Amino acid sequence: MNQGQYFKSKANILVVDDTPENITLLTQILSSQGYKVRISPNGKLALESVRSSPPDLILLDIKMPGMDGYEVCQRLKASKQTCDIPTIFISALDANFDKVTAFMLGAVDYITKPFEYVEVLARIENQLRLRRFQLELQAQNAQLQLLLTTTQAISEATDVEEALEAILANVCKTIGWDFGEAWIPNEEGTALEYSRAWYASDVRLNKFRQQSETFGFALGEGLAGRVWLSQQLEWIADVSRENDRIFRRSGIAAEAGLKGSLGIPIGFAKRRGCTIGHQVLAVLVFFQRHEMAPDERSLSLVNAIATQFGSMIQHKKAEAALRQANLELQRLASIDGLTQLANRRRFDDYLSHEWKRAAREQQPLSLILFDVDYFKRYNDCYGHQSGDDCLQQLAKAASRAVKRPADLVARYGGEEFAAILPNTSAEGATAVAQAIRLKVQQLKLPHAQSKVSDYVTLSLGVSSVIPTEDCLPEILIAMADEALYQAKNQGRDRIILKAARTSLTNNP
Repeated sequence: MNQGQYFKSKANILVVDDTPENITLLTQILSSQGYKVRISPNGKLALESVRSSPPDLILLDIKMPGMDGYEVCQRLKASKQTCDIPTIFISALDANFDKVTAFMLGAVDYITKPFEYVEVLARIENQLRLRRFQLELQAQNAQLQLLLTTTQAISEATDVEEALEAILANVCKTIGWDFGEAWIPNEEGTALEYSRAWYASDVRLNKFRQQSETFGFALGEGLAGRVWLSQQLEWIADVSRENDRIFRRSGIAAEAGLKGSLGIPIGFAKRRGCTIGHQVLAVLVFFQRHEMAPDERSLSLVNAIATQFGSMIQHKKAEAALRQANLELQRLASIDGLTQLANRRRFDDYLSHEWKRAAREQQPLSLILFDVDYFKRYNDCYGHQSGDDCLQQLAKAASRAVKRPADLVARYGGEEFAAILPNTSAEGATAVAQAIRLKVQQLKLPHAQSKVSDYVTLSLGVSSVIPTEDCLPEILIAMADEALYQAKNQGRDRIILKAARTSLTNNP
């Protein structure tokens, strides 16, 4: 197990030469300076060695049996995996050495035999230094590109988990990780829970994700829990070989073929009084399919992620909370406090919207207005609290009767209610009105002062039209109101329909 520490070591150098004396001497020179030396006696073995484990630099003899140094260099430079490895040619001092060809093939330098100890080391160190600068520049460019693309993705994300998923995807694609996941503290702050933010390079890793959803980690428990506690990144070379104390998911990781893993905290500085603490918003865990030692480039990139994006994620979290609060305020502003139905303001807005839509599409729009028969007498008899309870039960009954998502039931005022029914004909609206009436009858709310029943009843007025853009929705309300008035005049506890059979016009 590694704690994210990286120790620079001397470079790994591959010597390709078929002469034992040259190999022995170069090995002595390089080993004396701490370099790790590998040997390949011919070009074919050299290419295989480079592909399996790329060295930091190659010393390549030109004259070898079978495949000479020129051909080996040409093949190295033709491969994306090996083209950037510095290659220094080895040539005898009196040999016919074509320097122009060597440099055109991609060699960076050459040394001649017999070897000068100081010159060999100077040329090698010079190329390694240039290579380090090149890698540092590439890493800086990759880090900058990662930060730019991830920053843009986070800014476009609609919530925290979408932002985390953007980070996981960009890091995995940039560094070459096979799987990335995010763990988020629960509301109580007592455990980490698996989030819906994840990235997989292969659909076959979905099973590992699904199995991981059943896990949770307390503070200090498992890789994610330890990173949460320490607020430091942690590297594990091969999770499949660790015990449950170190990595609880070693079994399913081995089954998925995952080995190398890195956990990093995403957090931000939080002020408490005069002190500044650090709050972890999420723990990101990455996996690769092969065993990995700590890699400086990966650590540099993920450290940049942890440093740069903690505050952005917190800002995104605050945005989401504010957005939710605004939605709740909008909901409260459009809800009647007593019945929890839409209020008059919401009714007016929705009717106007649906009127315009129905006019464009030339579809029918229907409205039901209904109120409680003899409600004043009900209040006088049972009291205002019972009156409020009655209205609440009526509201629930009406909501159960009006089932389509596009329909809207509202408290129109006092004991009067309304139901807006888009794309509903007069016959359909009448059927809905009858359903509301029956639901209220089934409540069997006693009403001793009613002249039409021993229980609470409704009078309902129904209107239905096909709107036109040159008419206003008030005409639909007026028609329903007139129908409701007629229902009361004709004895209450009934439904009256007023419908226009054709599109409305302003013509008499």
